[in-house]
Amino acid sequence: MKRVYPISAVVAGVAIVAVLVATNASADDLPASGGIANPTQQQALAANETMRDYILAHPNEAVQPVTTTPARSATPTALSTITGAPTVTPAPVAGKYASGMPWSDGGFFEHSGGKAAEFAAWRGAPLDNIEAFTSRNTWPAQLNDWWADSVPSSFEAGRDDFILSVPLWTDDGDAGTDGNWKDLGTEMAAVDPNGLVRLGWEMNCCFSRATNAAAWKQQFSRAVTLLRTTAPGLQIVFNPNEGGAQNGTAREVESLYVQGKVDIIALDAYDWYEPFTSKASISGHFDKKYGWNYWFRFARERNLPFGIGEFSVYSGSKASGGDNPAFFEATYGWLMDREKADPGSIRFVSLFNESAGYCGCAISATQNPKAARTYKAVITRLRAR
Repeated sequence: MKRVYPISAVVAGVAIVAVLVATNASADDLPASGGIANPTQQQALAANETMRDYILAHPNEAVQPVTTTPARSATPTALSTITGAPTVTPAPVAGKYASGMPWSDGGFFEHSGGKAAEFAAWRGAPLDNIEAFTSRNTWPAQLNDWWADSVPSSFEAGRDDFILSVPLWTDDGDAGTDGNWKDLGTEMAAVDPNGLVRLGWEMNCCFSRATNAAAWKQQFSRAVTLLRTTAPGLQIVFNPNEGGAQNGTAREVESLYVQGKVDIIALDAYDWYEPFTSKASISGHFDKKYGWNYWFRFARERNLPFGIGEFSVYSGSKASGGDNPAFFEATYGWLMDREKADPGSIRFVSLFNESAGYCGCAISATQNPKAARTYKAVITRLRAR
């Protein structure tokens, strides 16, 4: 049985950031709109990464969710009464994906197959992909395949996508032996032999060690070769974060791409810096260098499909749009426009449904409920197209 710790105990881990970052500002100190200074943005990313590190390093702890609305009364209320959606996931819609969406549509659900199943029932559509993260402090920890429990009982490897996020070096700087990488490939294939690997994801920020492009590319190529020795069907995802280089990573982000070793180009993007709250800010996310359009073109110019590795609202930061319905309207609208113009160009979309306070990314009847209602409406609309 997994132990449950109060969120306050987990949030205490973010105090590490105060030691590492020599500034008094925090993500919550940032203005809700206007320009964001780059050092402060880096600090916010550091806080994000520190908290995520803690969560991923403690797989046996389940964080109690943080809600953005008052708690429900003690009297249970049927899910269908709250949301208007059926409490049982409907039968899969005929087509390539069980969800009935034009691409593999799923997400990260805090490494819980049960939470994934609950989310599928709430949204009224099956999940096509489940995302997970290895423990990454050391290679022995990384080879603990506890993340295999992320998939719900409905998951079918021949139909659905398991997506594993794997660093090129563990946090102690270990590049891994050849045997380590082969063993990881074997473990991944046991869950989904054709699964996706977000290898060295967010390499342009977030302490990826991509400070030397040549060394990073060499390690990326090595890891792909070794993983495919034991799992030849794995699909390798090159997955930067939206925006330019940060934290000393290679300035030209595209210089980290390894020709011939990548199957999918993906992007991580959230509702912050700037939030999706105006036409100008939304266009900025799509049109800027290293934004959505940039990486979509990058993928299609190489005859590769495009995906969204992580995305959601980010109400844990005042620099975001909070409980922002416009985020899902804008992003799913952008995705559908590309899919209509170029069928098959969107490979997968993964919601980062993390309820911990540092992020506030989860959506449900009680978490970011306005954005959640819009998300459900968009999913329903796209399934019925």
